[in-house]
Amino acid sequence: MTTAETSAMTSAVTAPVRRALVGAAAVASALVIGSAGTASAATMGFHQTSTSGKAEISGTYEYHVSGTVPQTGEKLYSGSFAGATAKDKVAGDGYEAVLALAYQDWKDGAWHRVTNYVAVVNGSKSWSFKNKKDVKAYACDRKVGTTKLLNCRAAW
Repeated sequence: MTTAETSAMTSAVTAPVRRALVGAAAVASALVIGSAGTASAATMGFHQTSTSGKAEISGTYEYHVSGTVPQTGEKLYSGSFAGATAKDKVAGDGYEAVLALAYQDWKDGAWHRVTNYVAVVNGSKSWSFKNKKDVKAYACDRKVGTTKLLNCRAAW
């Protein structure tokens, strides 16, 4: 076998090996970045209408791991809503727009389920939270002067 043939054969064999090693390094980097990313903040814009189309919600939602439950190691989340808006798309119809929340709240050593928490009615505001999980925002209608939420649709 000539030197050129040996060199060509070596290149043919090592190219796939190099590609595999580069691929493995890329996967390892992604895993490291991914696991580091879980500790950093996640931010997302949201926009949704109620099932009737009469209410519209929007804003920015940010959350991050802020601690763990001592007994179980389960993650606690903190974060914020910025520019969270509930807009009435059909003014004068007797209904108002509501941005409602559902979440789990960690307090007094236990998780407490909170549903239909009215966060914004026909307006906009920003706030922060801590020690929550499973946070979901909903666009809902509500008849003026009542508390019952209607036609709710989850934003995520």
